[in-house]
Order: sequence, then C-alpha cells, then structure tokens
Amino acid sequence: MTRIAFLGLGRMGLPMAGRLLAAGHDVSVWNRTSAKAAPLAGAGAAAGATPAEAAAGRDLVITMLADAGAVEDVLFGPGGAAAALEPGAVIADMSTIGPAAVHRIRNRLPEGVGYVDAPVSGSVPQAEAGELVILAGAADADLARCADAFAALGTVRHAGPPGAGAALKVVVNSVLVGNFAVLGEALAVADRLGVDAGLALDALSRTSPQARRLLDGPGPPRFTLALAAKDLALALGGTGRGGVLSAVAARTESALAAGLAGHDLTALADHTRRTAQMRVTLGNPATVPAPPNPAYSHTAYVTQGPMLYVSGQIALDENGKVDAPGDMTRQSEVVMSLLERILAAHGAGFADVVNIRTFLTDMDLRAEYGAVRSRYFTGAPPTSTTVEVPRLFHPDALIEVEIVAAVP
Repeated sequence: MTRIAFLGLGRMGLPMAGRLLAAGHDVSVWNRTSAKAAPLAGAGAAAGATPAEAAAGRDLVITMLADAGAVEDVLFGPGGAAAALEPGAVIADMSTIGPAAVHRIRNRLPEGVGYVDAPVSGSVPQAEAGELVILAGAADADLARCADAFAALGTVRHAGPPGAGAALKVVVNSVLVGNFAVLGEALAVADRLGVDAGLALDALSRTSPQARRLLDGPGPPRFTLALAAKDLALALGGTGRGGVLSAVAARTESALAAGLAGHDLTALADHTRRTAQMRVTLGNPATVPAPPNPAYSHTAYVTQGPMLYVSGQIALDENGKVDAPGDMTRQSEVVMSLLERILAAHGAGFADVVNIRTFLTDMDLRAEYGAVRSRYFTGAPPTSTTVEVPRLFHPDALIEVEIVAAVP
C-alpha cells in the first residue's frame, strides 16, 4: 500500500483516483472545486483543504491538471504541495505540460524529492478501466517508487529521463489532433464526390481508430478542443513553423473561435468538414493579354482566410548594416531568406504568396534578382510589380521587397 495524494479531479483525475482507492492505497485528494472530492471522500479518501494538507506525510503525490501554470500553482503557490513533502517523497505529474515545463518544475523541487513526468495516453474509458499507457520520464529509482500506484492505472512505457515522457506525449497528441482534422477534410472530399459519409467512415474505421470514434457519434467530452489547442502549441514550441501541424493548429483555433472549446476533440472533424477551405487561384484571365513576363500572374483570387502583409525587407545583417553593398545577388538572397523566415513564423511558405512588390535602385540588375527569386518561387507565380527608385531608406540597399500572403 502506498500513501498517495491525488491533486486534480477533472474528467481524467476522478476515475484515476478512484482506481487507486479501489486498489487498496491510502489516498488523500484535493481539487480546486471541493465538491468534486465528495464521491471519493465517501469511499474512504481523505479530502485536503489545500494541496499542502493533502500532500503532507504522503509517499507519492500525483498531479493531473490542465496545464503547466496549474501544476506550478498547485505545487508552489499558496498552500502548495511541494513545501509539505518530506525527503524521499515523489511527485508524479500526469498532466500534459511539455518538456520545458517539466525541467522548470523539477528544478524548483525541494532537495530529496523525486520527480516523474508521467502523462498518459488514453481517455476517460481507459482511465476507468485501468488501461492507460503511462509515458514516463524519470530516473529508474523514482519510477520504481511509483510502480504499485501505476499498476492500478495502466501500463508504463519508460521513455527516458525526466522530460522524455512529456516530449513523447506531445508527439502522440499532435498526431491524434491531426487525425481528426484530416478526417474532417476527407469527409469534405466525400461530400464533394457524392460518397455517403457513413460509408466513408466505415471504410476508414478499418485503419483509423479516430474514424471509429466518429462512427460512434458524439458523447461526453473526453478530450476538449481547448486542451487539444494547448497541446498543439506545445508541439509547435512557439516557433510558428510552417507545415501540416501549423495548418491543423489553424483549424483548431478556428474551432475555438466558433465556440467549440469545451467540446470533444471529435468536433474538430465536423468543423473542418463544414468550414469552407481557403482557395487561392493565381492566373491570367483569357479576356486580357498575357503578362509580358511569365514570372508573374495578373490576378490572385483568395476565397477566404487570414492574410499576411509583410513590409519591405532589405538585406540587413544582425548589426543593422546592409549585407554585401553593391552585390545584387547576395542582397536578393538575404531578402528571400528573411521573407522565408517571416512566412514560416506564420505557418506559410512562398507558395502562399499572392502579391510581391519589388523596389530596385538599378533596373539593369533585375536579372540577378530574378535568378534568385526563381529559386524560391517555384510554383504558379504570384501577382507582381517591380519598380525602379532613385534610392532606398538605407543608402547601401539595392533592393527592397514586400509581400502579401494567404495564410493556410
């Protein structure tokens, strides 16, 4: 029997604490809304008025909370649990908070207190059945002290040292959220092609457990869209890098804006299915003469979606000086590199640029600029204007480029 404090009795925490109590462990509980502790108190758990009161004298403290801020507040805030722990106690954080927060929290713990980051894969049914997969990051000795408690909750996958479990959980959840967004788009394709949605989901369910969830229909929230958005932010790490996950994050943010934060993640599929996809069409209407230069299009038609406007970029280095005065090729490369980074920070790329405006101090050097530009713009060319100006803001700058992009 292990003396356990369980802090956080949400959708997942309540059945998990109940399983620990049913397995014969000595369990104390705390929850911000104290009424949620009543069923467990009635079954024999001790209910603490504060995290510290629940954690005092305990061998193992388990936290199951919404995010890193909540974990830090419960451990280190007023009445926090960390100050009540004795040397030899272990904290097992089963929340999804990301590896950076894991290291930050571990470094704040009192001397002699162990720490296991142990987020779980699975939802409420798995928590109720004791079939969670616990993705643990910990020293072997600390993990061993959690073994009896974890046995009541599911199976353990030891991912590595502290932080490794949190990192693996972010990877797992990024795929989980992405699958529902992709299923929504697949159902939109089915709608367009006249395929019955139920038939499509039945076929997809042979290989996709998420499709099976959609076939089952809506039910009580297991994993809310708000939490999914939080986990995607952890996956992207605040870098705003482009790619599929950035597009999924944009879809998730759109669902939140539509008021679906408290809905189950499965709602993302329906939202994606029913939300018109942004469409960008670059082209040259047959009613007007073709442009004299094939490097640009006459028109860019964007059906909907956010737009990114990037002010004029010149080839400045880290010291605020123009890179390679007099060298159009080098300055063009620096400008394109800056634009590439700006686009990526907003989840876009050069294929999403719909308009580019270029200012040159010497039009005779446009071929050198064009050679660099063509390496970055490899698809349908955007609308474009290139003009010669007597000088730019910085006297050594030969080129300045501004763009407008449709953010996917």
